Amino acid sequence: MIQSACLLILIVAVAFRARRSYRKPAWWATVFGMVSLATYGVIAAPPAVLDGLLGDRNLLTLVRDASAVAAMWSFHNAVAAERGFERRRLPWGSVVAAIIAFTIPFLLIADPGHTSPRFVLDRLDQPAVWLFATLYTAVMGIITALTIRMLAERRTMPTMFWVTGLSLMLVSDVVEVLYLLLAHFGPVSAAFREHYYYVAEVPFFSGIFIAVAGFIWILGARTFWWAAARWTVSVDARGHGPDYRANRVALATARRWSNRQLAFDSAANIRDRVKVGLQELSTAERITFAVVEHTLSNKLGEVTP
Repeated sequence: MIQSACLLILIVAVAFRARRSYRKPAWWATVFGMVSLATYGVIAAPPAVLDGLLGDRNLLTLVRDASAVAAMWSFHNAVAAERGFERRRLPWGSVVAAIIAFTIPFLLIADPGHTSPRFVLDRLDQPAVWLFATLYTAVMGIITALTIRMLAERRTMPTMFWVTGLSLMLVSDVVEVLYLLLAHFGPVSAAFREHYYYVAEVPFFSGIFIAVAGFIWILGARTFWWAAARWTVSVDARGHGPDYRANRVALATARRWSNRQLAFDSAANIRDRVKVGLQELSTAERITFAVVEHTLSNKLGEVTP
């Protein structure tokens, strides 16, 4: 259930931002994450059907893990670009090397069989299976830790979602590596393997859900400021000529103002005219304007043109 919810959110995010963001690493992180989650099954296409399209050799597991690593790698670089940490960006060669590292032992697995959620559990006695699962999990943990380190240096609402979600994913990676170590090398019973095999999934998928909520917060904030900017410009235009609204939007585009900056500029004009009695607002407009002004006051340092 939680996988389906995460997948639906990612599909919406990918579709909503495709036209404007297809060149940005953040968008590719969402795409790869969507692909990875889709391997758990989509409508009318359970994992067995998807794996059958790949030759029915459990390659779906490899696709899932490679996509997850690519998603985390892209998200790391998106954070580095957004925070100005260009030197911390991971090169393309690093993600390619990481995927190759766990692909090699995967290809050495004897009798990979059909796709199954018990793929690793049923073959954990094989060194190749243990090495494949451990390398994949370790790579994810390392990239996750590096990303948390950058995010924690600046606190915003999306950052709080991402740090919380990624921290849960990191906990999952640590638990998984320890489990694989004990289950493969330790003198543990079959009951131990069976009982604790799925423990790491709870923090992992919970972390994904919380991290994706950070993206949804950004989309919601951008939608709010787009609407707020257009509304304030429309109200501001009442005190000017018929071409004022189009001219202000064009000016904002030429000067590369954000929607917050455009809303701030128009809100200042409205407030000045209201104070001197040159413009009146209806009750609904006063409430809306109060919300916009209050939100702008909290972001004053970010919106001043």
